[in-house]
Amino acid sequence: MKNKLLIILFLFLLSFPAWLMSGGKYHIDLSDVNTEVLRGHLDLGGQSLSGEIIEVNSFYIERNGEPYIPVIAEFHYSRYPREYWDEQIKKIKAGGVTVVASYVFWNLHEFKEGEFDWSGNLDLRHFVELCGKNGLDVIVRIGPFAHGEMRNGGLPDWLYGRPIEVRSNDPAYLYYVNRLYHQIGEQLSGLMFKDNGPIIGIQIENEYQHSAAPWAFTYQGAPRENTVARRDVDITQIGVGVNEFGNEFAGLGRDHMKTLKMFAIEAGMETPIYTATGWGYATIVEKGSIPVMAGYAYPFWVPDNRPSPFYLYKNIHRNPDYSPVSYDVNLYPSMAAELGTGIAVTYSRRPRVPGESFLPMMVRTVGSGTNGLGFYMYHGGTTPSIGNFFMTEGFGLANKSYDYQSPIGEFGKASVGYYPLKLINYFLQSYGNVLAPLYPVLPESNESITPDNTETLRYAVRTDGISGFIFMHNFQDRIAMPDHRDLHINVNTIEDSFRFPHDGTFTLKSEASGIFPFNLDFDGVFLHQATAQPFMRFENDGRVYHVMVAIEGFHPQLVLNGDTDVSGTGIKTELINGRKVVSFPDDRLSEMVSNDVSFLVIPYEMALKAWLTGKAGNQHLIISNALVLEDEKSLSLISDHQTDICVRVYPAIRDLRSGEASVKKLEQELASVSGWILSIDPKEPVLQLIPSGDRHFVLRAEQLDMNGINDVFITFDYRGDRAVCMMNGELMTDHLYTSAPWTIGLKRYVEMLKNHEMYFYFIPMRSDAPYLNWLDEEVVPDFGERREFLEIKEPEISVEYRIDIILDKN
Repeated sequence: MKNKLLIILFLFLLSFPAWLMSGGKYHIDLSDVNTEVLRGHLDLGGQSLSGEIIEVNSFYIERNGEPYIPVIAEFHYSRYPREYWDEQIKKIKAGGVTVVASYVFWNLHEFKEGEFDWSGNLDLRHFVELCGKNGLDVIVRIGPFAHGEMRNGGLPDWLYGRPIEVRSNDPAYLYYVNRLYHQIGEQLSGLMFKDNGPIIGIQIENEYQHSAAPWAFTYQGAPRENTVARRDVDITQIGVGVNEFGNEFAGLGRDHMKTLKMFAIEAGMETPIYTATGWGYATIVEKGSIPVMAGYAYPFWVPDNRPSPFYLYKNIHRNPDYSPVSYDVNLYPSMAAELGTGIAVTYSRRPRVPGESFLPMMVRTVGSGTNGLGFYMYHGGTTPSIGNFFMTEGFGLANKSYDYQSPIGEFGKASVGYYPLKLINYFLQSYGNVLAPLYPVLPESNESITPDNTETLRYAVRTDGISGFIFMHNFQDRIAMPDHRDLHINVNTIEDSFRFPHDGTFTLKSEASGIFPFNLDFDGVFLHQATAQPFMRFENDGRVYHVMVAIEGFHPQLVLNGDTDVSGTGIKTELINGRKVVSFPDDRLSEMVSNDVSFLVIPYEMALKAWLTGKAGNQHLIISNALVLEDEKSLSLISDHQTDICVRVYPAIRDLRSGEASVKKLEQELASVSGWILSIDPKEPVLQLIPSGDRHFVLRAEQLDMNGINDVFITFDYRGDRAVCMMNGELMTDHLYTSAPWTIGLKRYVEMLKNHEMYFYFIPMRSDAPYLNWLDEEVVPDFGERREFLEIKEPEISVEYRIDIILDKN
């Protein structure tokens, strides 16, 4: 009997997954990885007048022969005041973004048939020029259908009811589309990449033969009538999703997409990159566009408020999110255009997207093999209206606000999620050329993970079989994840095996993420592995600098060749198994220098406040509790109600000057870092915010002086159904309650406030409201016998300051 039990135990252990054998021990084999790419098969790519070349192969984009991963931020020019575009574009760039994408909403530009408007907030040309001036590339999403929660998805009202099949090759429809494209082409003349302009890409249509918006002409209780050709009604869905049944009209769809691309080129919009929606069996321009992908963990268009699969690693190149798809995945790179950094909400469905969710999704998506990162939305805005004629989609959405819970909100205020995203954005800027050719490899343990699995480590590796990066995170939407403690990973490569970390174990904290290199050359310094995350690489005065981030739970170490010479401040070195292991503190700045290459390791919280400034070859890292914006000759510090601003500069400079603040130099722990405290006098904005009854506030601010102030924000921490902001008889913006406070910026209204009061009106939440199960549990009131509930705490008024500084580098 004893022998029989031993045999059973032995067989059980043989069948048990190897990655679970030692509790916190995981294993991954990288020795069988395919790194082949196809070239020359796509009708994409181009050359500029200056000789710069963009090419596209089956796995990544190349720029001047170097692999390139674009970081794309969606920002709708028509949803933000023109006079502040430049400042907001600078905020986008400061976040580590390299490309701005924006919709051209047809119904805004041709509200009346034949009358095009490209002025004011609709000045597309000026917007693109500002992006180029700030060193950002542009992808213009020209429609004709855009969606974007816009009325009719961007199609003009005047198309409705005519004997025209929209979104098809109906000649009558194509006539109007061709006219629109020529109008856009005229606006963008000379701004294409081929002309040395910033526009590197054009998106053709959107969600074609996949999704649509409702026509605004409808009646309560009537069936939804969508903006699609009649033949496509049965294959059209609401929002982003999976199409399991295919498309019997795919051939006609391909013809239409091909026609639209031809029209765009004939209208002068010739670019090296064309994109088209790739998810959910949408139709692309075959071999003539990159099929772009999406991932929304908190969608409002589905009835189920349950955990999503978008935090689970996969081979996203071979198996895109929202599969099946209509194209051969082996022919195109995986490129994301709409990763849900936020979401809109409807009256009945109100998902709240925590900023902490942004970075883990990106780490998962890049680790899964995507070679283009696109955020929708990255910057919120306000949907324009004509008086109280609203241009938003008639689907229960806010009538004006398009804040989207995005990294930068409706009024230009950076949210909690803006700062962590910098870690991956700057990483892709600096190391995307190394990462792009590396294929994703998944561990055996990945096969058992479902969204509700909270115990198994979520990780993947991108590699060529020898070198690469380990990606991991510990986040799942709608589920609290525990810390994963005392872990290590055994890694087999084509050439050898190693243990990560080199010695000891690591803890992956709840909601944390990390990207760790192995067997890579960092400008002549060979890293066998690192337990610090690469953040950015830059050059200054002929020297190379790498900045790395200490992630809580990981003892930051760099493992080098045993004979590598190193020096530094705050580091410890020891020889272990023939390798030189350099250890760094995890709570303060420290630096290692080897072969004239500097490695600065900074704590995670400090990395959130880090900014790369300057032109190539003369760059500096700025660490500040203010948001740092860059102009041609100076920097601007944007401080949210803080009057004492700390600025550290690496490598060290001689002096820092400001005409608006007193400046005091500080001693620094590293000789290579210089630091200052800038102090300004606090400002008290002249305004009155007067409560009126239990549902209203009246703002009087005719004497509001913005001198020395960048903006004034009013924050209402309330619990209720919704709120509106009115002035001069018109809706300025509105808010559907989502468990979070409501913040309004006043800068854009200063002139109107000189002659008009602003009114804030709050509507109570009802006990039978359809959205209660979408709210955070702690904010849902105990109604008891009450039918309604409204709570408004004391509003908070905060001042945003802007200080200009000049770095004296000599």
